[in-house]
Amino acid sequence: MKGKSLGPPPIYAETLKISVAREYLSTDQSYGELAKKYGLKNREVVRSMVSWYERHYSQDQLPVVKNAPAVGSPDLKAGASNTDKEKQL
Repeated sequence: MKGKSLGPPPIYAETLKISVAREYLSTDQSYGELAKKYGLKNREVVRSMVSWYERHYSQDQLPVVKNAPAVGSPDLKAGASNTDKEKQL
């Protein structure tokens, strides 16, 4: 007898998948660390969320919010005025 079936895999909210994937991609935390942090079954759940995110949200598809650059953006200098920021956009 093969392993007993535990039913269908859980369905996670898209917002959770996005949060977990973005955190993995923007920090040095491992799959296992994030699984523990978010109370997920194991590291493979995080890996699949990152894979899902990469398939559905490439950098070209992310919405651009005007006057809200990404944290640590190398394009914007510290202390630059709004007109400087607009010129860079």
